[in-house]
Amino acid sequence: MSKAYNEDKSYQDAMNELHFSEEAKQRMANRLNDSLSHTGQPARRRTRGLPRMAAVGVAAALVLGVGAGATGVLKTAGEAFAGVFGPTADTEIIDKIGRPVGASDTDNGVTVTADAILFDGYNYVLTYSLVREDGQPFDVQEIPDGDKLDLLWNRWSSDIGSNTSGGHGGSYFFDENPEDPAIQYVETMSYNEAVETGGTAKVMFGDLRTPEKVIAEGTWRVKFKLNAENLSVELPAGQEITLDGMTGTVEQALVSPMGYHFVYSVNTEASFDDAPSGKQPQQHEEEWMRLSTDYGVRLTDGTVIDLRKSGNGGSMDVQDGKTICIRGGVFDELIPLEQIDAVLLGGIEIPVVQ
Repeated sequence: MSKAYNEDKSYQDAMNELHFSEEAKQRMANRLNDSLSHTGQPARRRTRGLPRMAAVGVAAALVLGVGAGATGVLKTAGEAFAGVFGPTADTEIIDKIGRPVGASDTDNGVTVTADAILFDGYNYVLTYSLVREDGQPFDVQEIPDGDKLDLLWNRWSSDIGSNTSGGHGGSYFFDENPEDPAIQYVETMSYNEAVETGGTAKVMFGDLRTPEKVIAEGTWRVKFKLNAENLSVELPAGQEITLDGMTGTVEQALVSPMGYHFVYSVNTEASFDDAPSGKQPQQHEEEWMRLSTDYGVRLTDGTVIDLRKSGNGGSMDVQDGKTICIRGGVFDELIPLEQIDAVLLGGIEIPVVQ
């Protein structure tokens, strides 16, 4: 029996971090549970998956071809991600691993454009722009005490990562420039296995809404090509680790300038009580914590980044008397690989050698 879990918090707790209204948080949590039950698609905020141990080696960055529906001005990757990582972000990294997309779709007077993507084979950050054809701003307010917009999609689907057993991620809306009518949407995802590339990615959005009302009815379908080139570093595996008296083994450790993907096995079987659909009982959280371990990265200047505190997620799967644990996510800031000295996992250090 396999289970996935967001590191240290439930889906509802992750919603609380975004400061949505209570009504919005509950609606999004309910829709997440429905999507997991009926579509099998990984949802977009600290969500679930059905894990298996990854068997693929080197991760990849995407080289994106614009789909047939592309329109408008093509942003550079640096321009598209300026509002995501801030003006001090390492534009050299963004230009190296980020790719412009520029694929758009228009429905009912609203155009949705996929601007650019950062992707390392397991993790991606994808930015979109939304604009009304009449040039008017969207009728939406910022979330109190924050810089995010109180918006969500009624429907969403994506075939990125459809070859994998699942994933987890997050999303939010923001207004990069209040002087223009466009708003931005950012989506992050981390998958349990390497994502197949070389085909056409298809993403669908339906009905843009605030917690109170729909502000843009429609269905938007965006398509773009995915092609890959090697980028990330896969580190030596097979080391023994300890977890509160239990033993385990590092199965895979992979790091890139934008994120990480760690897999370790524990020599015991996780046990999960049955639970109602959409509920995360205390016993599941306790079992997750029992089989979790510390993990992070150490930079060349000695700084240690505790990735358990970043709120990223993962999954657990029982196989052949062991529990396979996957941890993955996107860094809060881009980090040049030459500045990452070592991966820290289960009390051991794995040097990052390029």
